[in-house]
Amino acid sequence: MSLFQPVRAAALVFAFLGLSFLGGCAGGVTAAGPGAYEAGEAYQVNLGRRWSDISGVTPGRPSNVRLLTIDGPLLNRLYLAHDIKPKAGLIRPSTRDETAPVYRADMTGRELVEFVAQSVEAWGYLNVETEALLPALFAGRPGVAFAFAAQTEEGLDIRGRAAAAAQDERLQAIIYLAPREHYYALHQAEVDAIFASVLGAPNAAPAAAASAAAKQTALARQSEAAPVS
Repeated sequence: MSLFQPVRAAALVFAFLGLSFLGGCAGGVTAAGPGAYEAGEAYQVNLGRRWSDISGVTPGRPSNVRLLTIDGPLLNRLYLAHDIKPKAGLIRPSTRDETAPVYRADMTGRELVEFVAQSVEAWGYLNVETEALLPALFAGRPGVAFAFAAQTEEGLDIRGRAAAAAQDERLQAIIYLAPREHYYALHQAEVDAIFASVLGAPNAAPAAAASAAAKQTALARQSEAAPVS
């Protein structure tokens, strides 16, 4: 049994909310985008289309974790977490007996990935496996970006991507999940653009400068080697 199994009860309740959302019955849902969407004061993302902010109807959600969706939480979720303090997490246990992953200020990049993976598990997903771990700049802060795979309790394959970074000992993170079949690819261009609006590759400028210098050197050598008429 998973360490975070008790928290999955909230995830099951959330599944029913997803059905209500798709039926147009969920209250407290507001529009988000298109345009800039602020995750607190820590960072903002650029939404290329209209999303629905379902934060207000999400059980176990800390106040500094926003949740957006296009087609309903069973089909796609975009979590925007900001200023998560040490000893807090991406999900709030409903009782003292429940456990959930907690953030530490001294986490390494690999530990941040594990923390996010454990949080995805606490949201009710199974067999979470991370891949394609890369360093990244999150709103200018050194962090990590990665992809992951998971399954629902019913066996539906899920794909996701995430990025996280620490600022002044507080965690900033963005996480997207959708069923692998159809829905992940359906909005991939939109999600890629959202991640690109907050992420950057570390040392991208030095790398670009080095590439330009190499091209100039190659051109100079070609010019020196060219026969003189």
